[in-house]
Amino acid sequence: MLPFCDRTVSVARMDVAPVWTRSFSIAKEPTTLGEHLKKKRFLAGIRQSEAALKLGVSNRTLSLWETDRVYPAWAFQPRLIAYLEYDPFTNPALGKPKGNETSCVAFLSPEPPVTTGQKIKQRRFMLKKTRKQLASELGVSVKTLWGWETDRWQPTPQGQDQIAKFLDHADFHGRIE
Repeated sequence: MLPFCDRTVSVARMDVAPVWTRSFSIAKEPTTLGEHLKKKRFLAGIRQSEAALKLGVSNRTLSLWETDRVYPAWAFQPRLIAYLEYDPFTNPALGKPKGNETSCVAFLSPEPPVTTGQKIKQRRFMLKKTRKQLASELGVSVKTLWGWETDRWQPTPQGQDQIAKFLDHADFHGRIE
């Protein structure tokens, strides 16, 4: 302070991150969903509690997502897409760290499904059905559907017809095209 002036001027600097964000490292090129969430929050300069409030989840849930301990369920994906302003779920590399979704949660992957099981699983994901719901619709057990999806078991001719109808293909003949 100058000896001839008793006024103090303070102006927030917009080009510098808030003090609380400087002590945490964030990835320049995020590779996981948690890193994407953390980077977005830090660039916005908001605390975890504020981001959790925007997403409609608890602080603990957001913390688990940001540390990649839990993968968000389907119900939260539209909110996360709106929050991030892009869709990270199309990247299969984000996968499942330790979560409640399958490794194929990114069903909109640019690579088309190759096997019958992958086609069944992709269609089920697109319809947002659980394995139990689809098994009930097809009239098979959950274990049978699991076997088909993992390509461990090949469906019987009757099962092939059911799968063909489910996938909206008239002709199955051992392969779904």
